[in-house]
Amino acid sequence: MKLTVDLSALHRAVAPLGNVTTHFNIASRSAELESIASHLTKGLILGKDIQLDQIDGSDGILNFDGHQVMLYIPDQGDDIEVVLADGKQGRRIHVAECSTLDFMRHTGRFKRYDVISRVDGLFPVFGSNYGTHDDIKGEADLGVCKNCLKILNYKGYATQSYSVKAQVFSLFSFEQFFEVYSSYFKSLPINSAKASSNYTADWPAISSKVRSDLNYTCEQCGVYLANDSKLLHTHHINGNKAENGLSNLRGLCVDCHKKQPHHGHLYVSNDDVLKINQLRREQNKFDVFDYNNIRECADTALDGLLQKCQSMRLPGAELGIVINDKNNMIAIDLCWPRRKVAVLINMSNAKALRAYGWNVFTAFDALNNFEVFQAQVR
Repeated sequence: MKLTVDLSALHRAVAPLGNVTTHFNIASRSAELESIASHLTKGLILGKDIQLDQIDGSDGILNFDGHQVMLYIPDQGDDIEVVLADGKQGRRIHVAECSTLDFMRHTGRFKRYDVISRVDGLFPVFGSNYGTHDDIKGEADLGVCKNCLKILNYKGYATQSYSVKAQVFSLFSFEQFFEVYSSYFKSLPINSAKASSNYTADWPAISSKVRSDLNYTCEQCGVYLANDSKLLHTHHINGNKAENGLSNLRGLCVDCHKKQPHHGHLYVSNDDVLKINQLRREQNKFDVFDYNNIRECADTALDGLLQKCQSMRLPGAELGIVINDKNNMIAIDLCWPRRKVAVLINMSNAKALRAYGWNVFTAFDALNNFEVFQAQVR
């Protein structure tokens, strides 16, 4: 590819050399830059493209190379036509380290799975007609594994009534699920079904004015972010990014923004949530005796654990706690300071906290060893 570029402005800034036109070629290497995420939307074969030990389920959510992934069996056998008509009748999609996957591992059937990461709810499947044996393939809206929902207590699945569990299953959104647990990962999965952002050309100026007029204060939780203004967004209440009237706009911190309906495909890092909760604590925005307030402010990845704690009437947890470890400030996602019990999303600081006498859990470990966990908290 040949480019002709006028660098005169740059050269004038260095010396008065006049117009200089430079010709050069750029060799395309786009194939080398293609992200693993784009491959995961198509599906990779476990044991061939990806090895079993490359799938990390230590945090409960399945992870490959920093990306959220799902496991499923694309071969639907002679049920393929039924499954294409109603995907919920097919083999389920696994999003967590559940008892079904554990069973398949120990019975030598794990290599039947493909690894995939897509959020539109459609998955490549194949099979054959029972009578004619003709090969059939397509995409089906497969349902999520209920054991996965249970082990994560997703939306309180493990502690709810049968009717509520049925609703959580039937209304399950893979896009929403990935957002809830985004703090564990580098980015959100690609959503190829979503088109352009649809923001108007003057949106940056509108958003800046809204945030400035609010003195960089979140309209929901009240956290003041003048020194961390990148953590304050402008949210379209009805989800239409072209409607910029003040009645349709709210200034929200990124954590509150992520938790709104109609917010779009929003990734919020664990570091950003920790920073916001540190500021909320310093500004007295918490009520540690109210689990509803804690759940509103905590990282969404911890909500399954918090719902379990609430249902079991555990003492209220605290957010925004920071420990000074030899001038290295360690932020804790969730803790019970008097009992020195901490729950971390990023376990890199677990060793340092344990050296100070803290008992440290992942949310997944706390849920799946709840008797041990609650004994430490009470």
